Amino acid sequence: MSASSRNPGRFSRRSFLKGGLHLGFGAGVATTFSAFLAACGQSAPAAPTAVPTPALTGKLRLQLGSHMEPVLKINELYTSRFSVTPEVEQITTPDLANKVTTALLARTAPADSFFLTAGMVPSIAENNWLRPMDGFMNEKVRAGSQGKLLENGMIAAVYKGTTWAVPWAMGAPILHWNKKLMGDFDLDPEGPATWHSTANSWDTFIEYAKKMTTTRDGTQIYGYTDAWAGTAVLFTWGSLLQMHGGRWLDDDGQPVMNSAAGIAATEKLYDLLHTHKAIDPAVTTYTWVFDASPAYLEGTRGMFITWPFIAGIANGAEAKFSGQSGYAPNPAVDTSASVDGSEFFAVPTVAENEAEAMRFLELLVSRDAQRIVAQGGWAGIYADVMTEPETLKTFPFYTAVADSYKYPVDGGNSPDRPVWTEILSNQIHEVLAQKKQPKEALDDAVSQIIDSRKS
Repeated sequence: MSASSRNPGRFSRRSFLKGGLHLGFGAGVATTFSAFLAACGQSAPAAPTAVPTPALTGKLRLQLGSHMEPVLKINELYTSRFSVTPEVEQITTPDLANKVTTALLARTAPADSFFLTAGMVPSIAENNWLRPMDGFMNEKVRAGSQGKLLENGMIAAVYKGTTWAVPWAMGAPILHWNKKLMGDFDLDPEGPATWHSTANSWDTFIEYAKKMTTTRDGTQIYGYTDAWAGTAVLFTWGSLLQMHGGRWLDDDGQPVMNSAAGIAATEKLYDLLHTHKAIDPAVTTYTWVFDASPAYLEGTRGMFITWPFIAGIANGAEAKFSGQSGYAPNPAVDTSASVDGSEFFAVPTVAENEAEAMRFLELLVSRDAQRIVAQGGWAGIYADVMTEPETLKTFPFYTAVADSYKYPVDGGNSPDRPVWTEILSNQIHEVLAQKKQPKEALDDAVSQIIDSRKS
């Protein structure tokens, strides 16, 4: 989703709820495709046979997220250029899995092109229901004529060596900090801007958080806040996993998050909460950005790792320290890292208007369309388009988004990701609740994930 990078001036908790935006890793789509198939008692179809090259039909059906205002503007551009008015269905992200899978199970297309969250791509692709996109991506995107692709944002679209979907927007959680509060505590308010390029700066991050955690004039201040309830904890935990050089899954898709890197990531979360006591203790009840953001915007939380759009809100009228909120990629251990929240469009093999869908995608990845995306408040797919001077005047935090994609942003993609993320997050919460040691909890998570794949 790149709900992560949406126009801050138009965000509110109400609009977020109404839009049903995808927050990425396990948050938007709760039911796996494999579980859906099992419930229906059906098996995946055989691989499709070769078909003749389709012709343009003058018709196009699109299934868009209800949050995709820039894509609606791109639709208008499509109509003006090709005299074809797309038929659009808008749905919320929580409805996406059922809408798409129900149609594909019936061997019908939910649309000629439809959006997919990063977590859904493998489960749909595994069943031979999507048109491969390697040729398209190489010719229309990676060739470089449109812009400099944020290549790390493509990880979620690649399954078993094949690219199955085309990105329209990207975004990953980044570090935000209150410069005014840091200055009040005699900390360098510009220091966090280079942490992402400084090995072991996580230790400096901890020192800053500890120094800002205190009671002042009867108000409790914490150096750091986050959203750790449920699977939301995996955004920060997954970032730390990769900061230590770890992986969620190995090359064969098997869980390896109980590595030394995974243990170290778990220990760092535990230490923030119990050893250093430098984080808002309510983080384990915060499910998403809007649970944690009010205290940050009030100026009582020093730092916040979350989606980029918060930078715009924190530097606007809603924040008590307006104009003094910093933003940069996450701090580093061995490296900086984050967890990707990109969104994609795919074309089903049973699309009625395949050629028209491909022409739409060609426009979607064009420089003109990606300017519409960036100027609409979303981090686009090209670093150089996002960071054009005119766009940065309104959305200066795009530089931090582009820089984040120079580092690992993997989210661990597999058809059963929503199943194993639930298992893994439950075990991490056992550690945070002081019921298990990190190694025990992660070993149990891997064991349960392996068992879940046998059923």
